[in-house]
Amino acid sequence: MRGITIALLVLLVAQFWLGMSINLEVSLPVMHLGAIGSLVYYGGHFRFVLAHIVNGSAILALSLALLGSALKTRSAALKASSAITVASVTGAITNGVLFLMSGQFFGFSIGMAMSAVSVLLSCAAILYYVGLHMGLAEPNIGQGN
Repeated sequence: MRGITIALLVLLVAQFWLGMSINLEVSLPVMHLGAIGSLVYYGGHFRFVLAHIVNGSAILALSLALLGSALKTRSAALKASSAITVASVTGAITNGVLFLMSGQFFGFSIGMAMSAVSVLLSCAAILYYVGLHMGLAEPNIGQGN
């Protein structure tokens, strides 16, 4: 679980960077397309948007793998934190699609950002519980371990 969570956090940092790059450097035309149309149009015309979409899909896949891994444990905290992670990732994706569909309404951009913060917090909780309760913390160096 620790490896999946760390990989998820690395992808989340990349997603943040891509989102900020799009926000600051890419001028997207305002179009009112459907969900699929928006993803196809913007992803097909803007490399950073395509990278953002692909990375978001990878984040969703990892969050689902994390939930699957958590469901195999007896820890209710890990199950709940992983479910919150999936819900937060789903919220970010939904807000992202709505952002593109709406002609780039700012509120959906904030929704993406707040969902990402929720993913960060839930991943931090997962790493805490994995280290503390699952016996997967790093061994103490220099204490005969």
